[in-house]
Amino acid sequence: MAGALPARAEPSAADRQTARTLLIEGRKKRDAGDVAGAREDFQAAHALVRAPTTGLDLARADEALGRLIEARETAYEVVHLPLGKDEPPAFTQARAAAAAMVEQLEARIPSLLLRVEGAALDQIEARVDGQPIPRAALPYPRKLNPGRHEVAVKAPGFQTERREVALKEAERAPVEVRITLVPGVSTEPEADAGGGPPPASGDAPPEPRAPVPLWAWAAGGVGLAALAGSAAFAIDHAAARDQVEKDCPGSVCDRRTHDFESMEALRARWNRSLGLSVTLGAIGLAGVGVAVGGILLRPRTGTERAALVPLVTPTAQGVLWQGAF
Repeated sequence: MAGALPARAEPSAADRQTARTLLIEGRKKRDAGDVAGAREDFQAAHALVRAPTTGLDLARADEALGRLIEARETAYEVVHLPLGKDEPPAFTQARAAAAAMVEQLEARIPSLLLRVEGAALDQIEARVDGQPIPRAALPYPRKLNPGRHEVAVKAPGFQTERREVALKEAERAPVEVRITLVPGVSTEPEADAGGGPPPASGDAPPEPRAPVPLWAWAAGGVGLAALAGSAAFAIDHAAARDQVEKDCPGSVCDRRTHDFESMEALRARWNRSLGLSVTLGAIGLAGVGVAVGGILLRPRTGTERAALVPLVTPTAQGVLWQGAF
């Protein structure tokens, strides 16, 4: 990871003297085999002056303790520390040693590849040594220090599964974990007594409607047939009109081509086609309207609703509303 280091105040003379003393004491402890104690001295010295030499000693102590990730981070920091004016040769040598250390540690750091089965990725909660792994990072190798690590995986409604993994340097270790449901718990949504999915909160299930009544189908059929007849008579009326305009311009027919009977027949055809077209059209529209009303206004099952019912008597024809609004 690259990035500029935050600016910090120039260390005071007291900071530099204290850091120098800590560095000397830390090297003595390291040479005596107390690497953990030496690391504490190096860490304190580096916090005071943040110099390449203190950083390099801290990185080497972390490396000796098996903390390869921390060692690499500190070595990387040393490489990218701001250059000072007239730096001593020891600083230049420390930077070069830290750069070589970064490359060498990168190849030695092991990784763990976690594979979880039994639950969807968006449900899984995974931790390594107590630290959560973001779900977006679960499918990818996770860099860890060599040594033993505990993996814990869980999901809502599932039992927590744990695995202990021992990682070696430069190893890429796959870890497969299968989680199982807690006994008696299901992740499927509960069905209602009728076997269907539960209704959404605050929404009542729609009531089913009654079947379309037969009279609505009959009215629709009659209406469509009447409309078809109206169209046919409208075409015949148009043909009769064209013949009259052609053979009898100005409503005066040529007696040589049309006698009285043929003129009467043509006039009767004209009037009959027009009248039947208008009448059948009105009947057709009424029938279709009754059918549509019967389909749209049919009552809900088990309730009494307004309905449209055809009314046919010897003296009247029409439709009748039945029920309550």
